Amino acid sequence: MNAFSAFDISATGMNVERMRLDVAAYNLANAQTTAGPDGATFTPLRVVARPLGAPDFDALLAGHLGGPTFSPMPLDVQVERMQTAPRLVYDPGHPDADARGFVAYPAVNPVSEMIQLITVTRAYEANVRALNAAKTMALKALEIGNDK
Repeated sequence: MNAFSAFDISATGMNVERMRLDVAAYNLANAQTTAGPDGATFTPLRVVARPLGAPDFDALLAGHLGGPTFSPMPLDVQVERMQTAPRLVYDPGHPDADARGFVAYPAVNPVSEMIQLITVTRAYEANVRALNAAKTMALKALEIGNDK
């Protein structure tokens, strides 16, 4: 695996984590939204990353043992709506209450979203450290053979 592959892997990881951060912040911002512009209740979102055309184990092993060169696996990253029912809260004085006095709030758990934010931050930092380590190794490799 060359240094550019390591850079690509870290960059892909940072992009996915940035998307997860944006989605968690968006969910938190809409946790108390009872109705959107279209009148519907906000549905929480999540980021789903799937590999595109995942190679088999034999191909990966051959790549690491001197076979064909290893290239990072492309990802299909999408933001999907979660299939959760809204949280009903009894508040008959609320303008969006139904005939029984219940208000439909999004099924956003602020504690889970905050944990998600912490997890995303840690994963992003790990990708930055991996990128910096790859950069340092590439620079040290360029210094091999230089007489000073």
